Amino acid sequence: RSARLDTYNCCLFDVKSVLAGGFELGNIKYTEPTTLAICFNVLGDIIMAAASQQYGGFTLPEIDKVLAPYAQKSYGKYYQECLQNSLDIAESLGQFPLLDMQERSLENKAHEYALNKVRRDFEQGFQALEYKLNTVGSSRGDYPFVTFTFGLGVEPFERMATKAMLKVRAGGQGAPGFKKAVLFPKLVFLYDENIHGENKEAEELFDAAIECSSKAQYPDYLSLSGPDYVSSMYKKYGRVVSPMGCRAFLSPY
Repeated sequence: RSARLDTYNCCLFDVKSVLAGGFELGNIKYTEPTTLAICFNVLGDIIMAAASQQYGGFTLPEIDKVLAPYAQKSYGKYYQECLQNSLDIAESLGQFPLLDMQERSLENKAHEYALNKVRRDFEQGFQALEYKLNTVGSSRGDYPFVTFTFGLGVEPFERMATKAMLKVRAGGQGAPGFKKAVLFPKLVFLYDENIHGENKEAEELFDAAIECSSKAQYPDYLSLSGPDYVSSMYKKYGRVVSPMGCRAFLSPY
């Protein structure tokens, strides 16, 4: 399918739907990404093209949940790659067929290998996006005011996305000795006391966010547990109205 891009003031962009099944951009048909690395590359193209068609904030909601399915695809590819290579080596050494213990060892090795590769892809992908969004102007000549919201994803690759994004932001960009935190994308942590509160299942994500804020002043925090409008909508419908990343509009934790 192709999408018509009109000019608006602000945008809560449904990038998940754009990626699913592929899309058309500049008379080129993009297929849906098959790996996380490809997804990050395509994501940069989408942001620069769509954000240049409107003014004001451009928000990609719950980016951790958007990226997780593509991380799963990459994990599968890396896992099979490592496992097959190990089996080929074992066969070449005359150690085939393997004992059950050896098979389990190879499977564990492939699992760790795949996880490390996906984690690296997350970090490199977020780093590439930070460079692009802070150095490449849009077709209008400005830098898109891009915001990512995240934090509610508690599945393994959703957690990995959140931690990688925070790690990259805290580390800063630039030459060694001259690194500094970038401005875009604005980061907004979606805080739910039932998920991120003390001894809750994703308390570690909130702790990681606080650590990042101490070094890079971001992320900001949007409380979904308070009495305001956004919280009431979340409690009633289970859906989040993600903000632009402007601190004046964010509820304090």
